[in-house]
Amino acid sequence: MNKLFLRDMAEDLQYEDLPPSWNTFDLETFSKDKKLWDYQQDAVKNAIKVLWKYYEDFVDYQNNEMDC
Repeated sequence: MNKLFLRDMAEDLQYEDLPPSWNTFDLETFSKDKKLWDYQQDAVKNAIKVLWKYYEDFVDYQNNEMDC
């Protein structure tokens, strides 16, 4: 049986519950002349949620940490 972990992870998180630095983007305006459709905005939101989860839970990053 196939398990879709990223999809399940994205569905478990609410985009609106992410910190403001992660959810205050204008997702509709892609460029000066182009706008994203609703399904494209949803895809970007899912990507942001999964990236937030990765950095929140799996990466031991701390402020002012030196780059390697």
